[in-house]
Amino acid sequence: MKHFGVYYNFVDKFCLMSLQSLTDTELLGLLRNDDEQAFRELYDRYWYKMYVTAHRKLRRKDVAEELAQELFVMLWQKRDSLRIINLPAFLGVSLKNLMIDYIRRNIQEEHYLDQLRQFFPAETFSTTEAVQLNELTDAIQNALAQLPEKTREVFILNRFEHLTIREIAQRLNLSEKTIEYHLARSTTFLRQNLRDFVTVWVLFFLS
Repeated sequence: MKHFGVYYNFVDKFCLMSLQSLTDTELLGLLRNDDEQAFRELYDRYWYKMYVTAHRKLRRKDVAEELAQELFVMLWQKRDSLRIINLPAFLGVSLKNLMIDYIRRNIQEEHYLDQLRQFFPAETFSTTEAVQLNELTDAIQNALAQLPEKTREVFILNRFEHLTIREIAQRLNLSEKTIEYHLARSTTFLRQNLRDFVTVWVLFFLS
C-alpha cells in the first residue's frame, strides 16, 4: 500500500505540472466540466494578484483577503454559466464590483468619506476628475456647516483628528453617551446629504 501512496502522489504532482502549462482558456474549459484541479490552478495563478489589488485600494488586509476569496467562490459557483474570454479582465471587473459593494455598505464605518484627499492626491487627477473631487469636498464641507456646532465639533474631532469617544468626552467635558449621540446624528445626516456623491467617489477611488 505504501508503494501505491507514492504512486498516487506522483500522479497528482504530474497532473498539477501539466495543468500549469495550460492556458486560461483551456483551464476554464475544464472548470466548466467541474474539474477541481483546474480551479485550483486558476486560484493559485490569480488569487494573490486579486488580493494585492484589493489591499492596495482598501488598505485592509482582512477585507482584501475576504473579497479575493469571495471572487473565486463566485467563479466556482457560476462555472457552468460563465462565458469568459479574458480571465484577468473578468476577475478585475468582478473584484472592482465587489469592492464597490463593500465600500457602499461601509462608507461611514470605514471613514472613507473623511479621508478623501489622503486617497486622492490632486496630481493624480485629470482636470475633470479634480473638479468633481472638489465638488464632492465642497459638498462635505457644506453638509458639515449645516450641523449644529457641537455636533460638527464632535464629528471633526473624531473623524479628522481621530480622537476616541472617551478622549472627546474628556476634552469637551461631556459624557460618552452624549458624544455617541452627536456622532450618530452627524453620520446619519452626512449619509443622507451625500448620497448622490457616493457612487461617483467610489468609482474614482477604484479606477
